[in-house]
Amino acid sequence: MRVNVNNIIISLVKDQDKEIMKEIIKRGIKRENIKGIIWNKRSIDSRKKSDIKLIYNLEVELKKAIDISNLKNVSYAQEIVKQDREPLYSKGTTVAVIGAGPAGLFAALRLAEYGYTPMVFERGEEVDKRDITTAKFVHSSIFNQNSNIQFGEGGAGTYSDGKLNTRIKSEYMDKVFETFVECGAPENILWDYKPHVGTDILKEIVKTLRNKIKAMGGDFYFNCKLEKIHLKDGRVCGADVINEVGEKEFYNFNNIILATGHSARDTYRMLNQIGVHMESKPFAIGARIEHLREDIDKMQYGKFAGNELLGAATYNVTYNNRADERGVFSFCMCPGGVIVNAASEENSSLVNGMSYSQRDGKFSNSAIVVGIKENDFGGHLFSGMEFQEQLERKTYELGQGYGALYQNVMDFMNNRKTSHQIESSFEMKKTSYNLNNLFPEVIVENMRGAFEYWSKNPLFISERANLIAPETRTSAPVRIVRDVIGRSVNIDGLYPIGEGAGYAGGIVSAAVDGLKIIDLAFTKPKDSSIIYF
Repeated sequence: MRVNVNNIIISLVKDQDKEIMKEIIKRGIKRENIKGIIWNKRSIDSRKKSDIKLIYNLEVELKKAIDISNLKNVSYAQEIVKQDREPLYSKGTTVAVIGAGPAGLFAALRLAEYGYTPMVFERGEEVDKRDITTAKFVHSSIFNQNSNIQFGEGGAGTYSDGKLNTRIKSEYMDKVFETFVECGAPENILWDYKPHVGTDILKEIVKTLRNKIKAMGGDFYFNCKLEKIHLKDGRVCGADVINEVGEKEFYNFNNIILATGHSARDTYRMLNQIGVHMESKPFAIGARIEHLREDIDKMQYGKFAGNELLGAATYNVTYNNRADERGVFSFCMCPGGVIVNAASEENSSLVNGMSYSQRDGKFSNSAIVVGIKENDFGGHLFSGMEFQEQLERKTYELGQGYGALYQNVMDFMNNRKTSHQIESSFEMKKTSYNLNNLFPEVIVENMRGAFEYWSKNPLFISERANLIAPETRTSAPVRIVRDVIGRSVNIDGLYPIGEGAGYAGGIVSAAVDGLKIIDLAFTKPKDSSIIYF
């Protein structure tokens, strides 16, 4: 018998293991009846800086059953129901997977588990070579438009904080987290309230996952870029791929899993040309705000900053402009992290943030972004995407090369250029510029309003905080419309998944989308006569 024991609250200064056992016994469970304890979740309550508390939700395995009807915050643990499924098509059937980010990798894994043969095409390099290429870019501005921070094995998430948000119990969520642990992630991601693995561990995970898929019969083709999808009578019949030596090859496919990520603008344009139904969607644009990590730790944890049970502090800030019905919010917070140039097109510059597993860098950063509506910069399908492109090219021109623009937060609020050099984790060229002149008024006014609102916290809005810009790739600016089983609404055999399709926002949600769509479109429940198509 297993029971959930929730809402155990323990002061940070106390012995956690000892107090957890005392609390379980206090709830009415005898020590001698406890067979094992699993942490389901651990979170931090830092609202009272003088007495920070840790909150635990636990799953306790008992030696014998007990009556829990009168026990407070104790409930029966429920098993996740997993429906047995079987493939719709014969084993060995080849399915193309375009993109080796989280959505593509987990789709390929699921296909292989059902006996299909996934052929994974990735325009960038395998992660070890990609690492070398990105290092050359940072140190020498040698740019590879197909292998960079956005493109390559592991997708854009490989160079991020490695956040594994959206931890809700479900078959698919559990599959993602358990696979990550099997492939080298620390076990604490299974219970931590804000799990992360860091870019260094992510790189090892994706390599292990690739080898796992290959051992099950899958194939990987790196430096191979999708150029065109061929259609016949409204159905996928093949694809042109530019291989690693620049030659065009045609592959005969009936099914394509499209997991390109949110930065494959050339792919969006190709899809539009062949008639795939897409629509504009909201996204967000802004800048990275960077603080000394010690300031953010102190802001969140007070005198307990630096406590090993707390680690580097995270934060989440929001501001709603009710007059404009528009939000400003922090995004992709990287404690103890660095800011990187995330360009994926020649003569363009933009920034993103990432952290290593230890999160022990000198700085902490986060995107501060303004919500952009579908028609803010024009009414056609790619108006939002074109605005992103214009902003990134303008940044490159202003900085006279690959780099970033910077401004002190107080200078931004006072509409003046920063006159001094700043210290930053960003390693490439930094150019002082008044960001009030970079962004359109709708972004400037909302960012200013947010900073004014947050200025009541002097550790967050101060002379020690700087903006590094622009942050443009928060999410896809378009959505590839699909039906209830994940298939394109007007192209049979095409299955857009993950962030690039507009149906996910982060590593975990993209991975879950990849698993779920394979189940929906390529399998059926066992002992069932249901056929989807």
